[in-house]
Amino acid sequence: MIISASRRTDIPSFYSDWMFNRLKEGYVCVRNPMNIHQISQISLSPDVVDGIVFWTKKSYTYA
Repeated sequence: MIISASRRTDIPSFYSDWMFNRLKEGYVCVRNPMNIHQISQISLSPDVVDGIVFWTKKSYTYA
């Protein structure tokens, strides 16, 4: 499974500590934006996750 993370929230810029803690715990809880009462627990285990794509709004310049 490939996880597309931080489309609504800029995790790399503002919540990297939170993300590292979630990776260490091995799961993340996600609320369904269309049904706020539905919460899913998603495994972040290397056995399940093939990759994570992080989206950010910051632009980086490399020299």
